[in-house]
Amino acid sequence: MDRLLKRVLVAALVLSTTCAFAQQEGKVRENRDDNNKIVRGPYLTNRFFDNIFIGVAGGVNIYQGENDSYGSFGKRLAPALDINVGKWFTPSVGARIGYSGINAKGWTTGQTLYAKDLFEKNVYNEKFGVSYLHADFMWNISNAISGYREDRTWNFVPFVGTGWARSYGNDAYNNEFAMSIGLLNNIRLCKVVDLTLEARHMFVNQNFDGVVRGSKGEGMTSVTVGLTFKLNRRNFNRAPKEVVPDYTPYIDRINALENTIQDKEDQIKELNNQLAAARKQKPAPVTKVESAPMAIFFQIGKADLTDKEMINLGYMAEIIKKSPGKTFKVIGSADKSTGSAKRNQQLSEMRAEAVCNALVEKYGVDKKQLQIVANGCNNEPFDKPALNRVTIVE
Repeated sequence: MDRLLKRVLVAALVLSTTCAFAQQEGKVRENRDDNNKIVRGPYLTNRFFDNIFIGVAGGVNIYQGENDSYGSFGKRLAPALDINVGKWFTPSVGARIGYSGINAKGWTTGQTLYAKDLFEKNVYNEKFGVSYLHADFMWNISNAISGYREDRTWNFVPFVGTGWARSYGNDAYNNEFAMSIGLLNNIRLCKVVDLTLEARHMFVNQNFDGVVRGSKGEGMTSVTVGLTFKLNRRNFNRAPKEVVPDYTPYIDRINALENTIQDKEDQIKELNNQLAAARKQKPAPVTKVESAPMAIFFQIGKADLTDKEMINLGYMAEIIKKSPGKTFKVIGSADKSTGSAKRNQQLSEMRAEAVCNALVEKYGVDKKQLQIVANGCNNEPFDKPALNRVTIVE
């Protein structure tokens, strides 16, 4: 009988484990992404009172003490009760607190702390109450390995625990620190209720049953069947995929603008160097200032002065300043091959005024020395259209 009961318990545990993995394997493909990889999260954090569960279970306890060999395995079985409340923090990690115990039975030699009736000669029946208040850390290996499924039929949950254990009887008691390991099988019945099959082993000091001899450690194995009730929100939602903004267009534009700015800075630096070199050149002394006409050229349809032309005007300004009694004509022209006569007249006026303003405002020429003449396209000084977009200072 002893061997038969042991084989039944071992077969039940093996069967539960096999069924759990078989059930996971059958649904694993439903937890894969487009690349056929198992999806395990991340998951959004639920509220504090979500994913709460309450469990109640009953079964048998069998205590492992000093004198187990005096009777059969079956006569050592005692009733067990489990009551617990817990929470799943993630689909794979949870915790619970609970009570486990009721009774333990066995045999003892002599009138020990929990000895009852005489069994044979100096051997007595031993029976005492057990209370184990514990906290368990649980790992849902089904969700961890195969990916989370709220509707999974079978979840395979190993756990470890620790707490306070108390033995009592014959108006005596003993308190000990205890640890436990176990295996919980949750079988889904509906959204709210799971059927549970649990096996646990509690480790205590050998003094727990009031008998101190032999090995330093003792323990109690419990196998229970019960129900777990799931409260409030019972599922987990995966966190949405993070969308990483594409900043490439902005970075490219910034880089292009930085390159343009650098080019302009290089051009300004070069022009400043040219200007500084030009200013360092000392003109040869002359007794009479002679000036040749200076042509300032413009782009088609424009009256803007380029940096190069501004430098030329700088030279012209020095010549004008050295002839304070002389009047210089600023003659604006436009080419007749493009634009209307009216537009060309406007351009010639704008070009002559641009040159005059630059000489006065930038280089300090007396405006009274300048006379603006706008010829439009009536008097082209050169034989090529591009050369007639010009203002001549003479």
